[in-house]
Amino acid sequence: MTGWTATRIPITVAPLPGEALDSWLGAYARRLRTTSNGLLDHLGLGSSPMTQMVLRLHEHEATALEQATGVSRQALAAMTLEPFDGLAVAIEPGHRTRLARFPTGRFPGAHARYCPACLARDDGRGPLTWRLPWTFACPQHQRLLLDVCPACQRPPHPWNIRRLGPASTGACTRDNPNRPGTGHRGACGADLTCAPTVRLPATGLVLATYERLAGLLTGPPAARPEAVTALRQIYAVAWRAVRGLHTIGDQAPPIVHAVLTECDAELPDLINADIGRDARSAAIGAALADVALDDRHPDQNELFDWILRADRSLIADRQNKPSVGMLAHRWTWAGPTMVSHVLGRLDRQATLHTRLRYATATPRPRWPDLPTEAITRRATMIPAMLWPSWTMRLLPPPSEAGPCRDDPRTGSFSSFRRGCASFLLLPGAPPQMNYERAAPLLGNHSHDADRGAVEHRIYHDRDLTPLASILTQLAFALDEHGSPIDYARRRALFTDATLTLDLDAYTRLRLQHGWSSGYAPRVAALRWYLRLLLTGEHRAPPDARKPFGHRCTEFRYHAPRPLREFLRQQARANLDRHGIDEPLTWEPPAHWANCPSWPGTDPTTMNEGDVTAVLATTDSIDEAAEALGLTPEHIRLYCEITDVGTPPTMANGLPVSRTRKQVLEPARLRELYEDENLPVTEIAATADCATATIRRLLKHDGVPPRRTYRRPPPESGITRAWLHREYVDKLRSMNALARERGVTANYLMRLAKNWGLPIRHHNEYSGIGHLDLPAPPSPAMHAVTMRTGALNRLAFIIQIPGHASLAAAARAIYDGRDTVLRERARKIENAAGFTIIDRTTTPLTPTQRGREFLHEARQILYAAREV
Repeated sequence: MTGWTATRIPITVAPLPGEALDSWLGAYARRLRTTSNGLLDHLGLGSSPMTQMVLRLHEHEATALEQATGVSRQALAAMTLEPFDGLAVAIEPGHRTRLARFPTGRFPGAHARYCPACLARDDGRGPLTWRLPWTFACPQHQRLLLDVCPACQRPPHPWNIRRLGPASTGACTRDNPNRPGTGHRGACGADLTCAPTVRLPATGLVLATYERLAGLLTGPPAARPEAVTALRQIYAVAWRAVRGLHTIGDQAPPIVHAVLTECDAELPDLINADIGRDARSAAIGAALADVALDDRHPDQNELFDWILRADRSLIADRQNKPSVGMLAHRWTWAGPTMVSHVLGRLDRQATLHTRLRYATATPRPRWPDLPTEAITRRATMIPAMLWPSWTMRLLPPPSEAGPCRDDPRTGSFSSFRRGCASFLLLPGAPPQMNYERAAPLLGNHSHDADRGAVEHRIYHDRDLTPLASILTQLAFALDEHGSPIDYARRRALFTDATLTLDLDAYTRLRLQHGWSSGYAPRVAALRWYLRLLLTGEHRAPPDARKPFGHRCTEFRYHAPRPLREFLRQQARANLDRHGIDEPLTWEPPAHWANCPSWPGTDPTTMNEGDVTAVLATTDSIDEAAEALGLTPEHIRLYCEITDVGTPPTMANGLPVSRTRKQVLEPARLRELYEDENLPVTEIAATADCATATIRRLLKHDGVPPRRTYRRPPPESGITRAWLHREYVDKLRSMNALARERGVTANYLMRLAKNWGLPIRHHNEYSGIGHLDLPAPPSPAMHAVTMRTGALNRLAFIIQIPGHASLAAAARAIYDGRDTVLRERARKIENAAGFTIIDRTTTPLTPTQRGREFLHEARQILYAAREV
């Protein structure tokens, strides 16, 4: 209250906590012995309708009321419905008109309700919340609110103080043209405080629901968005529950009858199908909605299913049967969470196509709101056939695989993989993107066969829920995380006409492992598997003959690991040729889909060693599958993933020995032929193959054939490595080597030419090559020691330092031949490339580089003396 002013009414009537504006003004008018309109006229508000002031006060109205009563503007605004605008009521912007379509529901003809006990206690005054359509109970007196006067059966308007009465508080002020005993119109005057009401159980569902609704309506402003969402959900469920009482009430579950009992109602008594029109229907609908939305309530599932059937019954008269999308669309106003909940409940009634589109089999169903561009982008991340590991996880075991037999000619499993890959494009897709339009994005055009393989062959009479859940989760995970491979680009680039296969390299691999030469269909199978690695497709070439599919199916199982590795190298070469920097193969990780139990077998749980052992001890894929408890297709898929296969055999059926593979490796074969100079027959015997195979491999590797020559006897110790070391590395003369080994120099020369060693002039040899030196000679020493007399030259040059002059040195060591000594020293220095003796000093001393040279010369002379 504010202080007294000249315009202030001297009598004060304080508003009650939470009281409505018209209730307070009515009490004020009664206290002043006037009418409601008389009070407004006194305040200068005669042109302001009370019904509009209750919605929102204009500036001049709030000013007049504040000045006359001393009640603050904030308190005055709290007595209007303006604080609830956008939550429980909707007031038209710029006007004071309450809209029928409220933010949280449609409440046609909504009006104020009342509690007789509250009217009696508060002298006919009432709270603002009675005007809210969600208010249907009095928690203090545990009573159901009333909507109409028991006498005139109209909303009573108990706060409108009229000149003609009634004079008592808590009475109906509506006109009653049929008032008995009088001949004119007048107020009804019925005592509303004595009206009979329905007592609600203190621990019942109705009062508990009302408390929850009251908390939503009176919560802080920050929580208003969540409150609006919650109220919309409650209204959407409550409206259908009340309507369901009139359409399929005979199918109502026990919880419905329990709520009806609380409200003292029975099915025949419910004549109003609009939630919120009266307190009883609002209470029944809200209580049922509260149960249906409570995941912890034991009756939730049964009640919500009944509400969905009720909703379906409301459109049962339409020409076409309502689809899941049509039913879910009716709930979109309640928000995506409610749509997700409804879709999850409708999952059991939907086809696989629908379950994928709406993600109903996942924990979080959603409305298909992705644009076509998003689905096209997802198609670039998916191969034409589902990845091998994911196929293993989704392919049922043999005891549960339905009527589909493992007949490769039927193509059931390939169609199953194509169908699953195409189904990955449906989650979240718009309505126009159906299966028939989505599959061609992956290059899959056999719509009926692929889809039928999934739904009617592989998963015949089997629960499709795990399949739908896994594919949906995987699709959305691809949208979130992406893929390192652009399969759309690969499908466009790598066709039968553009794939390259190095047949020469394949021939070399075949000869190394002893595989038969084969024929054209085998090369076609290699190209088929190469395309499979690059694009993930199993499709046969258009011109393939009938047995081709069978050969390809067997190839996936029988292809040995070296051949698989070769094809992977060829696939990477194709990627490099187009400048594509991507991994050759990739699969989404298993944790992208949360599945408590896979329908099939997770390949990560299988031991590769155990599978390899089974394949080595069984004669057919059927025996191996039976031993492992899998289908033959599981075995083929596992072989694709891990590159395991049956033990490789040669053309004669014998297993390929490890020695053969090692000996016929390109580097080892060249070493045996060129370095070790082994005869072709000996190499063939070591590798256990024909000499023709060795010659073909040498020719393929580009090894030049050797000239015909007499092979050195083993006891001579003459090998290519020895001759290379002595003749090429140490620069020894061919004559010296021939004398050492007891052969002719001409014979060694022919060996060097046959072995491809570089041939020097006969005068170009080292005079110290026969010595075992601790380190190779320096370039200067190498130049000085070429040809004969190297040791003499070194012994000569090391004697010069220490003498007074070159003449003195000639007298001491060269019989006084000064000129000859000078010329010999000059030639040694010219060969070394620098001055060794410093002639400007007395006595003679070596230069810095000459000192290093003389030190090396002394080491060489020492090594010579040791020999």
